[in-house]
Amino acid sequence: MAMAAPMPTDAQSLRAAYGAPDFIRREMDTELWRYDGAACAAFFFLYREGDVLKLRYSETLPRGMSMAADPACVQSLSGRAGAMF
Repeated sequence: MAMAAPMPTDAQSLRAAYGAPDFIRREMDTELWRYDGAACAAFFFLYREGDVLKLRYSETLPRGMSMAADPACVQSLSGRAGAMF
């Protein structure tokens, strides 16, 4: 059984893992990135720490069974066009 790749921790690793987001909302020191999958959408909330945007929270629609982000939805994003893995 293959292990899931670790969750990205910053903007650079999100882009490397899933390609360009479908939507970005920018505010002062925060950004919301949305990725649209075939059966779900994933939302990543990033906060500026110095010169780096760090991932602080993620969730999906539909939500996971016992958590805000459904691991199957997030994993499905790795097959997006433009993703590096």
